[in-house]
Amino acid sequence: MSQDDNLPPDPSPQPVASDGNVTTGVPGLDDILGGGLVEGGLYLIEGMAGAGKTILSSQVGFHRVAKGDKVLYVTLIAESHTKLLSHLRALSFYNADAISDRMLFVSGYHELMRDGLSGFLALIASTIKTSRPRFMVIDGFRSAREFSSTELELSQFIHELSAFVSAARCTTLILAPLSGNEPHPEHTLVDGLIELNRFNTGMRRAREIEVHKLRARDHLLGKHFFNITENGLVTFPRLEASRGHTANPSHFEGRLDFGFPSFDRMLGGGVMRGSTTTIIGPSGVGKTLLALKFLQAGVDRGERCVYFGLYESPDRLVAKAQSVGIDLTAAVNDGRLAIQWHSAVELAIDELASELMAVVARTNATRLVVDGIDGFLQSANRIERFGLFINALTQRLRSAGVTALLTEELPLYNEFAAPATLRASAMTENIVLMRYVELNSALHRMVAVVKQREGAHDSAIRRLTIDSRGLHLSEGFIGPTGILSGHPSLSPALSVSDPGARA
Repeated sequence: MSQDDNLPPDPSPQPVASDGNVTTGVPGLDDILGGGLVEGGLYLIEGMAGAGKTILSSQVGFHRVAKGDKVLYVTLIAESHTKLLSHLRALSFYNADAISDRMLFVSGYHELMRDGLSGFLALIASTIKTSRPRFMVIDGFRSAREFSSTELELSQFIHELSAFVSAARCTTLILAPLSGNEPHPEHTLVDGLIELNRFNTGMRRAREIEVHKLRARDHLLGKHFFNITENGLVTFPRLEASRGHTANPSHFEGRLDFGFPSFDRMLGGGVMRGSTTTIIGPSGVGKTLLALKFLQAGVDRGERCVYFGLYESPDRLVAKAQSVGIDLTAAVNDGRLAIQWHSAVELAIDELASELMAVVARTNATRLVVDGIDGFLQSANRIERFGLFINALTQRLRSAGVTALLTEELPLYNEFAAPATLRASAMTENIVLMRYVELNSALHRMVAVVKQREGAHDSAIRRLTIDSRGLHLSEGFIGPTGILSGHPSLSPALSVSDPGARA
């Protein structure tokens, strides 16, 4: 006879038959876990004080209640359940109607004090037999560690608990303080080990989650950023660690122009569909305006487009475009152009990427401008991963059939310092370089296409002028060499009178 056969009937409604997968309801977490938890599994969640263990477990618990499960929350701490619930009431997942109905709270503190681990295990067994929960949380496992006289006793407790919850098909989370590199018996006996931690970089602190071990699941390896909001935990799987996406070759047939004939001729008719182009140059040289021409050409053809910016608010952006004859007002109002903007505050690179991909999916966009890819670099707590991140982001966009244009800042006065990490331009198919050049006591804007895959381009350096009528390119630039480096010098081989000097 199985252990379930000894359990009395439960008069409350039972959830539908399970497929063995237990979702958490925490945004992004099931992706990290490879789909969710395994029914009847025993999982250890470790983290320092304030890392979010209680919020995470409660959030999963209320989600399981919403799915029709009965949930048991067992505490091994002296703090009252009333105080615990008072901290959860401010979170949107909290459901007061579920308390004492589908979510039961039990304290095992006194049983542990009086009878040790055996008494605590007996309490769990009797409560599960009576209430038949499908999900359980044991909060305050540090007390159990302290009350075990030997590692063998603690191992036996974990082994018996694992066998019991597996037989009862009660998925269980154990919450414990972070153990660091110190091994504990429960690490090898549980079905999964999840760590919540914080990472420091300068004056910033970021929360990270890592799944060290997960049986029967192909989970994502490494650390992933998470945040705690009024909705509870929100996790953001690292883009470079996420599953790959297969691109549709039909997305990449033909070229997309800028609606700027002289510049389109420099590109051989435009950029390839599904490609990524980086416009690099110093502040004010015209990168954003050239990018807006790309979006204007898209909305004029009825395409859905997205502007994702980190520096200029939507009102200022539309007004700036209007001042040079780029009218985007109608496209913004009717939804053909979505403008997503972030003010210059502390951001997280994975959160930005998640929002970017969400707006692209929501609008079904075919053209995208990321104005200020440097903002992503500044938002990366670990800048050493920036190269892999950009590569993953561009591949994800290509798979979605999006033709992307990124702007990247260069020093204004040509102070060539070694970059902190690989530039985004090194990982994109096309590069457009813009520069200021000082000639005859005047500044001139220069444009050149320095790289274009899958097509021929005009290698000439051209002068860009911007006025109230729009953007204009000269037929060519006659003058010194070293223009794009920002250090022009006269070449004896070139002169104004030399007809061969024209581009």
